[in-house]
Order: sequence, then structure tokens, then C-alpha cells
Amino acid sequence: MMSSPRPESVISSSAAFSPIIPDDDDEDEDPIIRSIDVFISPELSRTLHLLQFPIQPVITSASSSSNKNNSSKATTPIEAKLRPKHNMLELEYPIPNSALGGHSHQQADNIHLTQRTFTSNAIAPVTHMALAKLDKAGERLDIIPLQKDVLQMRPSFKHLHNHEEEDDTQTNVEKAGDSNTTISGKQKPILFQKKESDRSASARRNSYAHKKASEESEEWIELDVHGSEGKWSSVRKDELRKIVCANREQTIQLAKSKFTDGDGGHYVRSLNYMESISSAFADPADMMVMGEPTSESTTTAGEDVDETAVAELASKLVVLLQEGLGKMIPFSVLRSNFHTEKVSDEMLIMALSSCAVLVRGNFALKSSLAQFLKKDVMKEMRDLMMLLLNMHGSIQRERLVRAFETKASTDDDYAVINADIITFVLETMAKLLNGCWVSKVPDDVVFAAKFPKFAACHGVYWMRKKKMLKELVELYEL
Repeated sequence: MMSSPRPESVISSSAAFSPIIPDDDDEDEDPIIRSIDVFISPELSRTLHLLQFPIQPVITSASSSSNKNNSSKATTPIEAKLRPKHNMLELEYPIPNSALGGHSHQQADNIHLTQRTFTSNAIAPVTHMALAKLDKAGERLDIIPLQKDVLQMRPSFKHLHNHEEEDDTQTNVEKAGDSNTTISGKQKPILFQKKESDRSASARRNSYAHKKASEESEEWIELDVHGSEGKWSSVRKDELRKIVCANREQTIQLAKSKFTDGDGGHYVRSLNYMESISSAFADPADMMVMGEPTSESTTTAGEDVDETAVAELASKLVVLLQEGLGKMIPFSVLRSNFHTEKVSDEMLIMALSSCAVLVRGNFALKSSLAQFLKKDVMKEMRDLMMLLLNMHGSIQRERLVRAFETKASTDDDYAVINADIITFVLETMAKLLNGCWVSKVPDDVVFAAKFPKFAACHGVYWMRKKKMLKELVELYEL
């Protein structure tokens, strides 16, 4: 566990910083009222989930007017079980008689419930989240960074479906009995089934039924529930001790940008929920020429470009590049959207470095930022298409289909990609011409001539991307 130094804005006394004592005549509009030590405790980060209840359980509202003990008891589940592979959690809550409104005797047997089930919907975090504990004295804050998905709990109505399934099962059993009686003594016909094609197998693996079967194949793990009422269990006490940072002597520093010696604005930008900013500045290896002069730029020599302004510009570019499902846009069109006195060529190119790639002289949104593609393998497919366009100037759709069918035969993750999805993504960037798919936007040789260093850096980027997609490229070129 590690501790974090206190920010200057909340330090009242420190060996590294001297407190600033304002003059008597100078009234501080925002005075410091408390100094708090901050510690990072990551031990529980990989096992701790944050639960959210968008729909408040009726048991909570029913007990809100009662005393504290009843309220804490009502908000504690009586049972809990988990499927860790699929991030599925089920909680069972008791339903108090007061919540039934005194009409329980009028309810049908299948909905006459004494407890209510809440099931989870896993939401991947899109920004930095943490849980924290402030000590009783208010002088120490222990923070646990959250790395697991947020689980949104919603009421389950499976008891109604189970009742319908029981009725259907009983009906089918009766029909089967009648059918067996009718055909008793007769020979059964021999049936032949056609071999399943790769396309139908891919559709089956991508179906809702296959997803449900995969979920049902995982066994539930029963969890121990340690509530807040009464005395705490020894297990709960042991877990709570892990919140407190054990190594208070080790200090950590906020992340700083590789390209500036500023005040750690890199970490603040990484809090942005837009991946266009956080991923680009967090991974300098995936960027091209950040802060390096690209040509005869409009900025004066040695002038520093405001990195915060570049980040804000990049967020605007993401919106522009997202239009038309990520179609390619010439630099001249992007340049026309910003005034040259406010946004120089260098600043615009630096911002494009964080959210776009260069394909035959035109800019296309990075696949990692494409909101219309939900799965990573689809974004990888789009990267492959842009790589092939950059290499050959055209794409053969049949080869792409064959390559991904071959890949899906050894990796189920690629089963979601079929011929229709390939055509859909191709149509966002290319058009069919003489049996091949070529870029919708003509090649732009002017940009490479005006900014040769930047274009060369993109060439290195695509060489690195080719190595990453080596297997798919080889399958395509077979």
C-alpha cells in the first residue's frame, strides 16, 4: 500500500512546503479549514465492486420512516451469489409485510413472494472511480481505487417466467404422452441433418440463446453476507482493516506528461471520460509527433503549445470525425473548421495525433474511439481495413470474409464478425469499384508534401500496426 502526498491547496504545514500566511487586511474568500492526509490502499481494488440501485428497492423506502436498526436491516440482503466469469450478481432481499399493503392474501401463488431478487448489469468504468473512508477525527482519508465493473442492480421478474415455463412444460409433457400413445408400435423415420456451415455456426455463437447458455453453464458461487446490524463479524473486521494503508512512509506522485514539465495536468486529463483524450495522453507510444515541430509551422520557434488547449481541441475533433460513422476527412476540411489565429497547424496536428490516424493522406477516427463498434474484435477489423487500404489502395471483401471465418474457427471471440458486419464497416470508409473496395475520399498527396515528418511518423505507426495484425494480414493474403 502506498500513501499520496497532500496537494498544496490543502496543506497547512509540511516540511516540503511553507504555509502562506495572508495579511490581516487581505480577506481570503476560500480559506483552508482542514488539512487531511490522503493514502492509497489498492489491496481491495481487484475484488471490490460498487453496487448501484437505479430503481430503489421498495424495502428501502418502506423502512425509511422507521428507526435506524430497521433501516440497516432492510438494506442488507439475506442471500447473495456470484458468477465471476460473467460478472453476474444476485441479491435476495426480504419483503416486509408493510410493503405488501395488507393484500398478500389476494395475490396468486406464483407472485406471493416473501423476498425479492435483484440481478446485476455490469457497467465498465469509463473514468477513475474510488471508494474512500474518512477516520473519525477527520484527519486521514484512505482511498481504494475501483478496477472492477460497476454492478447496477435491478429487480428480477424471473419468478413470472418460471411460472410460464412450468405451464409450457406441463403442456408439452401431456402432448408428448398423447403422441407416444398414437405412434406406439410404429417404426420411427430416420432423419438426416445438414452439416452446419461456418456462417450459421457464427450466427449461433452470436445469438442470445448461446449467450444465455454460456451464462447458465457457469455455476453460482454462494457468498457470505455480513450485514451492518448488530456486532460485526471477524471476517468483516479483517476486510475493513485492508482499507487502511499499511505503508504510510512510501509516497507516490501524480502522473505528469512526458512532453511537458508542467503541474501534472496529464493526470487531470486522464480523468476525462472521453477515451480520445485519456487514452492518447496516457499512452505516448501510440502517439505520433506530440510537441515536435512538423514543418514550417505558424508558431514561433521554441514556443510551447498549451497541452490543455490541445486536449480540448482533440475532444472537438473526435465529434467531427465521429460523424458519418468515422469516414475519412481531408486535412483541408478539418482545417476549415478552426480559425488559424486561434488554432495553428501545429496545434491541430498535435490534437489529431491523439484521436485520428492518417490513411493515404486523409484522417480517420481511431478505431478505439469508434462508438458505433461495440466489440474490440470489430475495432481490430476496422484497423485491418484501414491498414489494407493504406498498403494496397483497395480491399477484396471475399478475402476479408474468409480470413475472419478462419480466425473464428480457432477463436470464438471472432465469431461475432460475419459477412454483413464486414460489409457494414467497409461502407463507412470505402466504395465498390470494379470488384474491389476503394476509399471514398481521393488520396491527398499535398498533406504529406507539406508535413513530411508527420506523414513519416504515421508510416511508422502503420508498420507497428501491421506487426500487431500479422496473423490477420497473412490470412487475408493467402
